[in-house]
Amino acid sequence: MHEAGIALHLIKCVIDRLETVPHGPVRQIHVRIGAMSGVCADALDFAFGCLARGTGLEDARLVFDVVPLTVACAACGATNPVEEYVFRCPACGSERTEIASGRELEVRTLEVEDVEVPCHA
Repeated sequence: MHEAGIALHLIKCVIDRLETVPHGPVRQIHVRIGAMSGVCADALDFAFGCLARGTGLEDARLVFDVVPLTVACAACGATNPVEEYVFRCPACGSERTEIASGRELEVRTLEVEDVEVPCHA
């Protein structure tokens, strides 16, 4: 289950980012996962829940946005979803396509509780 390694990296990245800004508890971590990324959202969620204990992220919840697999056609310029892993342009039939989306794996946003930062006069 490579999702455990991904969860560890996600935890490290979030903690590293939060070290630079004042923040309250992390409530949600929004993650984009491409349909062809090879990552199972359920397995990543489970691994995150286990590995986040004791890190300050144990109460955070992962929220997933699954990005569909699409191709961009070099022949006609259309961008279309891929169905049944047929990488041919459905608009013109060309095989001159490139994956436009669907391989993503990224943290998009963090939702944290506000904290009061004292102002020094």
